[in-house]
Amino acid sequence: MASGAPFDETDARRRRLARGEAMQMARSRRWEKRKANMATRVTRGMVTFGAMLAALTVYGWVSGGLGVGLFLLAILLLPMSAIAGMLLPVGGPDADDIDKAPPAELPAITEVFLDRQRKQLPRLAAPQLDGIAVQLAALEKQLARVPADHPVAQDIGRLLGSHLPELVDRYTRIPPLQRTGLVEHDGRTPETTVIDGLKAVETELSRASASLAEGDRDGLRVQGKFLEARYGERQ
Repeated sequence: MASGAPFDETDARRRRLARGEAMQMARSRRWEKRKANMATRVTRGMVTFGAMLAALTVYGWVSGGLGVGLFLLAILLLPMSAIAGMLLPVGGPDADDIDKAPPAELPAITEVFLDRQRKQLPRLAAPQLDGIAVQLAALEKQLARVPADHPVAQDIGRLLGSHLPELVDRYTRIPPLQRTGLVEHDGRTPETTVIDGLKAVETELSRASASLAEGDRDGLRVQGKFLEARYGERQ
């Protein structure tokens, strides 16, 4: 038993490091999306401002001048047009149709759904939400390469399209004051229940991703052995 302790400690340290890297990846991914969202809004605001300015310029040129009244109105319309362009929602996956989406689209939609619900979920669930985000990023690419009727894709479809949203929705419908202090018959609070549920989701997504990658791992081993056998003797 004692001889296995160093290996257990090394394995635990490796898992902690992997967990920390996963959380950092999830945070970086969210930050990059927020920057892209803001850049899109700013660009759209500038385009709207430019279009309004061009329209007023053409109107003034055709009509021989804007006049004092229209000029003062233009001073208000130009910044308002820019603000309106920035405030319009940015296009993206529609989280409202999560139960109707095909498996290949669910990772992106689920990420949007969880981002919307993050403030209502327990702060202690942040590691699980970050871990799920990392798994979703991997699955988004993997599911794009398999048919919708693939068994793993079907399992992910049920998990992300039905079971996970239902878990989150049932939790958020509970009044905030009853989420932590009210202990259920199983000895857990609603907060611990939703955290444990998110842990189970993260674990299942990790298992599904590993299952989808099994063929690539086998192919990598075969290709590696081929290259060793074909070119290794020349070294």
